Amino acid sequence: MGHFSRWLRSCIWLWVPPLVASFAFWPNLGAAYQPKEFWRDIPPLLGLVENVSRFVVIALSVVMLLEWRGSTQRVGLFVYAIGLSLYICCQWAIVADPTGAWATSAIGFLAPAYTPIIWVIGIGLIGSRPVYDRIPWRNSVFFGLAGVFLAAHNAHAWLVFSRLG
Repeated sequence: MGHFSRWLRSCIWLWVPPLVASFAFWPNLGAAYQPKEFWRDIPPLLGLVENVSRFVVIALSVVMLLEWRGSTQRVGLFVYAIGLSLYICCQWAIVADPTGAWATSAIGFLAPAYTPIIWVIGIGLIGSRPVYDRIPWRNSVFFGLAGVFLAAHNAHAWLVFSRLG
């Protein structure tokens, strides 16, 4: 496989479907999810950790090879598909009934923040080796940084939800 084609087969492409879903649902999720309200009164350190770790995790996906030859990668694809489906469904449920029990409960309101845990694990399992063998790689680095991002993202969402009551 040529160098350029290996870079085209990076796990960065796995971020496209959840980002498309996010941008598609975002305008209709309600006021609390809109940037001005969502970022209001968030501690600066939490925002910094969330944004820097999000950037680094997405950037790491560029050097992760997208393949599903091995059993780990096939399990990763299944986990990713389930997680992505749940992520889309939870946002659809909020848009469909923004004042309903799901959308106004903690479990429903926070679902767009915690369901990415599943599809991000899928990405980590799929991208178990680098696009180029000379790149030093440890999945534990991806999973550790993804854990930091997802913890900060969920803490942020919890702070927003706690203001609503």
